[in-house]
Amino acid sequence: MTAPVLNIASRTGLQLSTEWVNPTIVRISASGEIDAANCADMLDYVLRRAANCRSLILDLKDVTFFATVGFSMLQTIGARSSRASVSWMVVPSAPVARVLSICDPQRTLPRGVE
Repeated sequence: MTAPVLNIASRTGLQLSTEWVNPTIVRISASGEIDAANCADMLDYVLRRAANCRSLILDLKDVTFFATVGFSMLQTIGARSSRASVSWMVVPSAPVARVLSICDPQRTLPRGVE
């Protein structure tokens, strides 16, 4: 069951959308740049849209720039997901994978296919 996609366009060139794959799995997709100017907005978007899910897929494959502040955002999402017993994973683009390879060399954050 696929729910309609919700889109928001940010002043900072980041577009986010939400798709409910089924009643318990949500895919949140981002395209554009993730940086200090929009990271807090993205975190708020993810936490609000994923509030009632059991599994979260954070699809970042269309992200063209990923600042290190994005890594902190992913750690927060991971901590919140763990506390709520939500399984989650990130699907990285090349820029996201590059930051993760530096900031998370032990691969503690769950990742999909790179």
